[in-house]
Amino acid sequence: LCQPLRTRRRQMMLAALVAAAAAAPVAAPVAQEERAVFYSHPITLRPGQVHNRVDKPIRLPPEVADRYGRSAIEVTGFEVDIVEGQGERERSVPLFDAYNHHYVTFLGPQDALDRLYNHSLAPGGFDPIGGKCEKPRHAHLGMKTARLERAKVVQFGGASGAEFRHNPHDFAEPFAYVVREPTHFASVAHLINTRGLLRAPGEYSPLLECPRTSERRVDLEEGTIDGCLPRPPFTCSEALRAQGNPSCALDTYQGGYRFCEDGVFLTEPGVPGTRDGPESVFRLKFTLRFRGHEPGRVRQLHSALCCDVTRPAHGEGFIGNIEYDIQRCAPGTPPEQCVHVATSVEALDWDESVDAVPGSDRHPDDLVDLAYAVGHVHVGAIRLDLIDELSGQVLCTAIPEYGQSETAGDEAGYLKGIQPCKFGPPPLAPPPRLKRSHPLRTVAYYNSSRAHTGVMSLWLLSIAETDAPAPAA
Repeated sequence: LCQPLRTRRRQMMLAALVAAAAAAPVAAPVAQEERAVFYSHPITLRPGQVHNRVDKPIRLPPEVADRYGRSAIEVTGFEVDIVEGQGERERSVPLFDAYNHHYVTFLGPQDALDRLYNHSLAPGGFDPIGGKCEKPRHAHLGMKTARLERAKVVQFGGASGAEFRHNPHDFAEPFAYVVREPTHFASVAHLINTRGLLRAPGEYSPLLECPRTSERRVDLEEGTIDGCLPRPPFTCSEALRAQGNPSCALDTYQGGYRFCEDGVFLTEPGVPGTRDGPESVFRLKFTLRFRGHEPGRVRQLHSALCCDVTRPAHGEGFIGNIEYDIQRCAPGTPPEQCVHVATSVEALDWDESVDAVPGSDRHPDDLVDLAYAVGHVHVGAIRLDLIDELSGQVLCTAIPEYGQSETAGDEAGYLKGIQPCKFGPPPLAPPPRLKRSHPLRTVAYYNSSRAHTGVMSLWLLSIAETDAPAPAA
């Protein structure tokens, strides 16, 4: 039978469209984001005791280690918790029971993490921020990013602490951290067991500021604490030294990180319920969001060297004093004027003393994009600003959040959260493009109506390299 001409034309067009579709290349599907949950070794502490060391590497869950252990993953985000119990009995631990001073989690291949761990056990071993000591040492933040990446190790956390439950670490497309051969992880959890100790209702425990006790042996002649050179060395900025900040020298040091070594007690001997008190068992819980790595799909993130408000303008290496004290304002000062201000200027991701070496592939004029910025501060903080020193533009402002209740994640009297600044495609602000050597100013504001020891004001910055040529001088 003869078909109408219009019908035959319609069939011919449909056949042509089908043929064209069959011949067209098929776009590769976007990899689905996956999740993996893993836990640190048990951390057993008596009341008032400190945990602060690198723990032995643990194999990652099969969905990571077995599937991607010979390739790579793109980490798009992560969350952290401190928990006790397991399975259905697992519960988040409030800060007034286990205070998270800071944490670092390293991901990478087993051989690299084993080297890091074994080095931490050796006398004079891995302690990237400290001096020489005859006893085993732990790792803190600040290991040179390039050293880690050469070993295929990527670190997460870095200095985040009490704010960990309300401190989102999710990176905007197309940015991600790339971890190669991810089979294991190792953690540094700086935890203080403050359960049931020295805390007034609605107040934070004074133990979180690591007070000096009568057991600490300070030798001014030798310059040591408990027989070891302080870690980090005392290297305050010019501004903090001019203020006479007690945290800048051993002879005036009153409390803080250097009195918070692994295994010590922050309570005086003889305090009931401490050394003879019940043990608590905590774990660091890490939830990783990731997908299989596909070359060319993401822009790889790296941790920048900047910023620590205590760092000298021309200090040795890339480490500052890390901490400083907030001295109480003078009696009679109006409350609104009881504000301590600290500021410093440093390069985004360049240090002449460690970067300007023969054969280095880093250059001060390299252009990088700032993709993520998050602050780390302690109780008493009001605000932390990150400012472009050349233009005066405020790149990020961090406002701490404080708790109001007795539940985990909303602990009254405690700093419970701090929000990051994310950059990326619309509707986000575009990533600031800066030279590695671009100067950035950190300004930290603390309430000085009461004294604090060992506070920190740090920026944790994630940057991505670019192929853009450096601007002409």
